[in-house]
Amino acid sequence: MCRRIGLAAVVGIVGVCLWWGQAAGQGSRPPKSDPDAGERIFKKNCVNCHGPGGRGDGAAAAKLDPRPADLTSEKTQGKPDAELLETVRFGRPGTAMPGWMGELDERDQRDVVAYIRALGRK
Repeated sequence: MCRRIGLAAVVGIVGVCLWWGQAAGQGSRPPKSDPDAGERIFKKNCVNCHGPGGRGDGAAAAKLDPRPADLTSEKTQGKPDAELLETVRFGRPGTAMPGWMGELDERDQRDVVAYIRALGRK
């Protein structure tokens, strides 16, 4: 009888651990990125330098050295999402590109990267 209770307890504990691990794993996945939300963020924060189409031709671009990146270029579009996300977060040293980590939360940053990807398809 004690053996059955012990076995049932072990099975119960293992089951709870497996369920807890699955629940925790689901919560740690980043939410799906939203390019429409990224477009709104881009228009508010990035268009002045990168321009409305992301080509690096915004109103402030002519005054910047080096000029802002063309986000539609093969070079930019060829970068992995992680590299684009890092640039959005930390900026680009030696350029006017600031880091947005203090201004945008992770979801907003990922949405901007999704919008940058959409610019490459236009």
